[in-house]
Amino acid sequence: MLPNKTNTLNSLPVNDLLSNPLFQSGIAPFGVSLLLGLIFYRLAGFWAGIAVVAGFYAAAWLVTDLKFFPLTSTRKILLLGLVALGVGLLFDLYRRAPRWLTQLFFVAGFAAAVWLVWPVLMRKSDEWQIWMMAGLAGCYVGWLQASLFSLRDKPERVSIALLMLAGGTGIAALLGASALLGQLASAIAVAMAAFLLAGLFSSRLSAGGLLVVPVALLCGLLGVAGHVYAKLPWVTLLILAAIPLAARVPLPEERPSWLKMVLLLLCLAPIAGGAIYVTWSQEGAPLF
Repeated sequence: MLPNKTNTLNSLPVNDLLSNPLFQSGIAPFGVSLLLGLIFYRLAGFWAGIAVVAGFYAAAWLVTDLKFFPLTSTRKILLLGLVALGVGLLFDLYRRAPRWLTQLFFVAGFAAAVWLVWPVLMRKSDEWQIWMMAGLAGCYVGWLQASLFSLRDKPERVSIALLMLAGGTGIAALLGASALLGQLASAIAVAMAAFLLAGLFSSRLSAGGLLVVPVALLCGLLGVAGHVYAKLPWVTLLILAAIPLAARVPLPEERPSWLKMVLLLLCLAPIAGGAIYVTWSQEGAPLF
């Protein structure tokens, strides 16, 4: 029996669209995050942060088919992101968190980064190199986790910080010759932009563990993977690590939310841009 020629022809544009990087890392995560953001802000702002994670995993499904086993570096990142989502939910349900929680998040981020780069560490013959790579990777992810989690009750600050962190990581990873990691990090940035837009439409912005814990971890791990498994310079990560500090810049708190976000963008965009420029100056334009 001959195949249906009409169905075959009609399926080609759909396949081309789903395999288009712009659709995978731009249109799809933006649409999913904006739709879910508007729904959750209307029903329960408490859940709004999950819209960003949903947008990211929609992009991950299109880019990687969203398989978790057998484990690879990218699949480890995707798996850890889901674990972090569950952890964030727990701490949103229990808002009165103890003070030592920040240190715990640092340790958890450190351990996640070491697990990610463990196969590379085992191939190192020099013990000093092992400790240096594990320490730098762990401290970078742990710092992002702890510092951004401490801003979870300041939605404008932490949302813009996550947007700039994801955007800087994504573009720098592309320049560092990793299309996959660049696409995934860029998807987070696009999803964050949709989340902010949904918050403005709803006249309120909400952030909490559901947003901060998984997104900060994903951005940190994607940055570390870009260095270890691609050509992302360490100095790029050091520059990006300044974003949580810059997000604490004094602002006129009585001003409207949109104005504070614009001011934060003006403060944080040069840092993300600096990380991108350093990567470009060292690695040049991407080969793809």
